[in-house]
Amino acid sequence: MKADTKPPVLLIHGMWSDANTLHEVTSAFEESGYTAQAVTLPYHCPRARHTATSRNALAATRLQDYVACVLEQVQQLDAPPILVGHSMGGLIAQLVAARVPCERLILLSSAAPAGINSIRWSVLKTLGRNLFHFPLWKRLTALSKANIRYGIANAQPPSIQEEIEATSGYESGFVTVQMTLGSLTRQVFSRIEPEKLACPTLIIGGTEDRITPIKVQRRIAKHYRNQPELIEIPGCCHWTIGGAFFPEVRKAMFYWLATKPAPSPHGHCR
Repeated sequence: MKADTKPPVLLIHGMWSDANTLHEVTSAFEESGYTAQAVTLPYHCPRARHTATSRNALAATRLQDYVACVLEQVQQLDAPPILVGHSMGGLIAQLVAARVPCERLILLSSAAPAGINSIRWSVLKTLGRNLFHFPLWKRLTALSKANIRYGIANAQPPSIQEEIEATSGYESGFVTVQMTLGSLTRQVFSRIEPEKLACPTLIIGGTEDRITPIKVQRRIAKHYRNQPELIEIPGCCHWTIGGAFFPEVRKAMFYWLATKPAPSPHGHCR
C-alpha cells in the first residue's frame, strides 16, 4: 500500500489515560507511513494537571460523551479511518465503528460490549478500593501502584510500571459503572449487534491480562459476524501499547495490515 493511499489512523486510549499514553503505537504507525492521531477523551490528563473543576466534570462524564468525542474526530477526516483502541478505547472503537464507516478496526486488550460477561475476580481486584467509593457513579476512580502492578502491567518491568503510575489520571465513576453493568445485560448503551461490524477486525490480547482477560477477547471475537482475527500474545499483560511486549504487538498489527485484503467500498464498518 503506497503512503499516499494509506487511510488515516485514529487511536483511542483507555481508562486513566490520555493521548500521550499511546505514544509508542502512534509512532509505530507514523514510521510505517500512516497519518496517525491519538484522541484525548474529555477531561483526561495526568492527575497533577487536574483542577477541582475538571475533576467534577469528569465525574459526570458518560460513555456516550466519549463516543460523541470520537465520532466528531472521525467526521473531520477525509476518509474512513483505521480505528485503534486500547482497553476502554477498544470498546469505544467498536461503538464508533458500529455507527460510521471505518476502514479497519484494531482492538488491543479491549473491553467488551454489553452482554459479554467480563467480570472476574482479577478484574475486581485490579479495580480495588475504587469499588468502595459510594456512590461510585458520582465519583472518580484512580490507579494505585498496587493496582498497576497486579492488573495493568503485571508482566512489565518496574520501570514501565512506574511510568504508568506517573502519567495515569482519573476516570469517571459513572463510566466505570456503565462498563461493569454492561457486562451483565444487553439493555445498555454499550450493546452492539453482531452484524454491525463489517470491516476487517483484528483483536490482540495477552494471556496474562487480568483486567480484560484473554477469555473475554475470545468472546469478543466470537460475538461478531465479520469473523475478527484474534492474536494471543503469550505471557503478555494488559499493557499491549508499550513496554516489553510491544515489539510483538507491533509486528502482529502491521503483518495483518499488509496481508489482510482491503475492504471493498461497501464493506466498511458502519
